[in-house]
Amino acid sequence: MKSLIVYVTLFLFGVGFGLGAPFLASRYAQPYLPQFFQETVHPLTGTVTHKEREQDRLLMTVTTQDGTILATFRKQVPEIDLLVEEQDSVTLNVKQYEPFVTDPPVLKVNKQTPQVPAPAPPSSMEPEPLSDSQLNPSPASGETSENTDPSHLPLN
Repeated sequence: MKSLIVYVTLFLFGVGFGLGAPFLASRYAQPYLPQFFQETVHPLTGTVTHKEREQDRLLMTVTTQDGTILATFRKQVPEIDLLVEEQDSVTLNVKQYEPFVTDPPVLKVNKQTPQVPAPAPPSSMEPEPLSDSQLNPSPASGETSENTDPSHLPLN
């Protein structure tokens, strides 16, 4: 009876290891594998439509060509919150399109340029400024100026 329990335990351990090894190997051995064994990832670019900061995580809704992604960030929350604003273009590095991703690497952020309102045309109610010749009339030829105070002389 004792040997039967040992064989059943060994069998269950082998099944568990056989099912769990690919998952663990892909997670922990990925950086050490040659390039042709590694999983392919492709960047998804989209626009941030909504961003919500909670105490220990950041939720960000990104709309891409493939669909909408809800990205949950638990690492580097303050940094990503400062970097990314709503309406920014964000490139996330994901294996494939998934509606829910956790801590995807942010490859690129393109800020939306704020649109400056065009200056308003001048209204016709404002008086036009006087030209320099109207402010400082030059004396006619032959006339002498009685006021020789230098503050009243035209600047030339």
